Amino acid sequence: MVVMLAVGLWYAISATRADPGDHTASEIESTIAAVDAWGSFAATGDIRLVSEWFAVDGPQYAQLVSEVDSILPGGVYDFALVDAVVVEPGLVRGFVTVTGETGEPQIYHWDIELVEQDNRWKVWTVRTSP
Repeated sequence: MVVMLAVGLWYAISATRADPGDHTASEIESTIAAVDAWGSFAATGDIRLVSEWFAVDGPQYAQLVSEVDSILPGGVYDFALVDAVVVEPGLVRGFVTVTGETGEPQIYHWDIELVEQDNRWKVWTVRTSP
């Protein structure tokens, strides 16, 4: 009985321990944070809000920088990522709902490509999912 309890306890502990090679949770968490920061950026035009979550040498960050001058601060934008899955390391697929001034949500099915920089996953680029 004690052996069975010990084996059961060992199994429960090892089943809940994250595999060091499994980045799924951190990829999704970083992507959610990046999408949320993107909404704040869209409302303010403050590029610093996304700098932590986007690779500053990547194409998506460059696109956001090009939009800074066209953003009128004070807008209301909400970006939300749902049904996110890691398709492969560095690729998160999910639905992004963007709700702006009109209140009408726009839904995008995106592949969000990530790179690992400074021990963190950051958005490299975004494209429409196949």
